[in-house]
Amino acid sequence: MRKGIAEARSATIEFNKKNLDQLQSKGYKFVQIKGLTVDKHYDYVEPHFLVLVPMKELPTDPFKRDIYEPLGSDLLNQWATEKNEYPEIVIANNLN
Repeated sequence: MRKGIAEARSATIEFNKKNLDQLQSKGYKFVQIKGLTVDKHYDYVEPHFLVLVPMKELPTDPFKRDIYEPLGSDLLNQWATEKNEYPEIVIANNLN
């Protein structure tokens, strides 16, 4: 699992309004928010960085539910326009 987290972190794109708009134009509707520590462990209390994982649909399985935010939300737009030094926010580059 650690290797998967490290690979996920290394394959990211910059988080900004332009990239959020591109996600929406490609049909993505949500981002799953993953908080990770410096040593690549999941942590939502004191994360070192946030990885936003683009998703076209939310999972229906209640065991796969997590923290999601719709693209175009006020929160994501605010984050995209602010200068974020901590925690660092990036977008997972799992786009096809």
